[in-house]
Amino acid sequence: MMSGKYRFVHALMAGVALGCVPAVAHAQQHEKIVFDQPAQDLGDALRSVAARAAIELYALADDLEGLQAPRLEGSLTTREAIEALLRGTGLVAQFEQGSVTIRRAGGRRAGQTSSQSDQIVVTGSRIKGAPSPVPVTTVTSEDIRNGGLNDLGEVARSLPQNFGGGQNPGIGNTQGAQNENVNVNGASTFNLRGIGPNATLTLINGNRFAFSGINSVIDVSAIPVAAVERVEVIADGASAIYGADAVAGVVNIILRKSYDGVSTTARVGGSTDGGNFQQQLSVLAGTSWSTGGVLAAYDVSSTSSIQAGSRSYAVSNNPDATLFPDLRRHAILVSAHQAFGDRVELSADAIFKTGRQIGASGFSATVPVTTSGNQVRTEFETFGIAPKIVVDLSDGWTFETLGFYGTDTTDGLTRVYSGGIQTSTGPRYFFNRNFSVEAGLQGALFELPGGPARIAAGAGYRSSFFEARLGGRAFDQLRRNYFAYGELFLPLTSPEQGVALAHRASLTGALRYEDNSDSGDIVTPKLGMIHEPVAGLTFGISWGKSFKLPTLFQQYTGYSAVLVPVGGFGQGFPASSTLAIAQGASEMLGPERSENWTFSATVKPVRGLELSAAYFHIDYTDRVTPPLASGAGALNNPIFADLITFNPSAALLDALFSGANGGLQNGTGAPYDPRRVIALLDARTRNIAQQTYSGVDVGLRYDLETGPGQRLSLSGGGTWMESSQRLLPGLPVTELAGNIFFPPHVRARAGATYSTKRFSLSSFVNHSGGVTDNRRPVRTKLSSFTTLDLTARLTLGTGTEIALNALNLFNEKPDRIFTAAAFDAAFDTTNYSAVGRFLGLTVRHDW
Repeated sequence: MMSGKYRFVHALMAGVALGCVPAVAHAQQHEKIVFDQPAQDLGDALRSVAARAAIELYALADDLEGLQAPRLEGSLTTREAIEALLRGTGLVAQFEQGSVTIRRAGGRRAGQTSSQSDQIVVTGSRIKGAPSPVPVTTVTSEDIRNGGLNDLGEVARSLPQNFGGGQNPGIGNTQGAQNENVNVNGASTFNLRGIGPNATLTLINGNRFAFSGINSVIDVSAIPVAAVERVEVIADGASAIYGADAVAGVVNIILRKSYDGVSTTARVGGSTDGGNFQQQLSVLAGTSWSTGGVLAAYDVSSTSSIQAGSRSYAVSNNPDATLFPDLRRHAILVSAHQAFGDRVELSADAIFKTGRQIGASGFSATVPVTTSGNQVRTEFETFGIAPKIVVDLSDGWTFETLGFYGTDTTDGLTRVYSGGIQTSTGPRYFFNRNFSVEAGLQGALFELPGGPARIAAGAGYRSSFFEARLGGRAFDQLRRNYFAYGELFLPLTSPEQGVALAHRASLTGALRYEDNSDSGDIVTPKLGMIHEPVAGLTFGISWGKSFKLPTLFQQYTGYSAVLVPVGGFGQGFPASSTLAIAQGASEMLGPERSENWTFSATVKPVRGLELSAAYFHIDYTDRVTPPLASGAGALNNPIFADLITFNPSAALLDALFSGANGGLQNGTGAPYDPRRVIALLDARTRNIAQQTYSGVDVGLRYDLETGPGQRLSLSGGGTWMESSQRLLPGLPVTELAGNIFFPPHVRARAGATYSTKRFSLSSFVNHSGGVTDNRRPVRTKLSSFTTLDLTARLTLGTGTEIALNALNLFNEKPDRIFTAAAFDAAFDTTNYSAVGRFLGLTVRHDW
């Protein structure tokens, strides 16, 4: 039996259990399996073999770090395959019923090249090897290629748990307040549950990167997809682990650790209805040596605009208006690591992106202007670097310090035309600068029957600076954040104990304290439990509280003050009375808060098959929003009493007007007279809205050998969700999910890939349920949207791969919606795409 020092010390690597009968799994270890795995990282190679053989794999991640596996080819038993991968590494395999444990043959292995820290990046925990109590959705680089996806923005929009609204290219005008004014630079973001892109925390190798635009999110399209190993998604609140913004969940983009050689990829394609012509070239190059390695990726892409005139459902628009912007970008990523002796490793990831976006409403951005509308040109640049030092302190303890510095600049100009004549311009400029540094310890505290109890603890500092110039107003603001965290993992039982109905069980707990310079202190806890009664059947429970800070744009862009006739705002007031209204940002905003519950079950009934289901419930309070959808009758409605000051003093009004952007805006047609102002209505944004999200996620993965060198892989995922909102106590609850510009109740994606040694064919079906257009008294049901994607890949003997993509093969089109003006989008751009049928060709060559 393994000693306490080695049992689960660092990493419980991804394994597949065959079911409830270990003896069956043991017998299957002696069956022949046809392998065709390329030379790769040893950890990845072992994970792949374990998954194919349906056994659990245990190893110290630091034992595997820096080691490469040879090509694995031929018909082999599981034992033969693993021993072939370990040959010459100084590692040995110990086979048991349904599992294999990798350990050193004795002492330190010869030629060890990395520090004794766990460099396998995990998501949802600070403790290496602590399993997640909720299912983790993983999208590998192979999945990305099979899906015909050319950047991480497309990966995000393909996930059933994700919503396309918010900060993404192609979001149209007047598409709901939650989606407007956020797509300022063509960035792509994750938006789990549709709660908002800044309520999903996106990480790169477990680290935050620079915010982009105005919405406190990172632009995932800045990351060359060639450098991505996998994307892990945990749709569960995680502020106790990672801090602010992890309300809907965490997305961790994990980069390749190392690469030897050069790989080039060229892609070309376009929409068959016109527009969206894509050209992309990427280069991945890297090398490794005995103590480290470096890789670099460069990606340049160009996507032409889609004009309304080329889409039958957008005829209500001016035909020259753009439904999708003309977008070009260059992106560079460099990742390196270097060991110093046996105990210290230094690593760093750096990203640089530059590009421009051109879009227009009312006319095309690329032809002479002959009508009215807005033309917008934006240039953007992103830079970020994240260094890390990991030190092995011996006895299973490691010390880690990491930091980040990054900037993001958006510089745009809006030209306004009327009748073909330019009437005005509107420059806009946004600049983000983010800095962070933190340090932490993790290691084993004491022994439990199931293994060592492990702890992670640390502290750090983070700052966010935001500068904006918009509409004649300029401001800059700095937010400082100090934090400390602790997390505990308690393995209660393990497979070695042989406890009936407790094959494995564990508890996790985390607590985080944050002190924000403009939002005060906040403490967030999290608890999780995993119970695996028999091998292959796992239940999980997760509870926690999370929070999101208001964006600096929400809080500090200022407000407007308008003087209007009392009119329809109330009854019983003198006809000459006026009303002062304040609208816009408020500096008095605090954090938004949530309470999250997730109950999950995962079962692996037969070899290669994994099924999962999770029920989630999110109570989201103190959401920042304007308190009034409409001011009609507000002065006579007691629900709005806290927003109204009757008979305000002249001094109060002067203070309000002097602090407003542009001062007082008098819409009464008469001189301002403070004696005639019957009331002040403060409709500035505040922490008031209460929202509820609940539903079920399901997932499926099945890998099946269909013959020598042949495999069939099935995958599927779906989400059913309900969500609602109440603006103020006493106001009715309004439904969100299932209505226009919000997520549908149902989204799903299912696929199948058949592959041989040289050829693969992938097919994916994407389904988005219909939504209701509830903007007018007579409601309209918009149809569901179902598309079929096909990708064929052929590998030639010269190291060349050719791929053909046909996305939305049957050219499904969205329904038209009511529009009030020619510059309004003619369909729901948050749930449906203007791309239509897309045909693409990709050629990759490994040199």
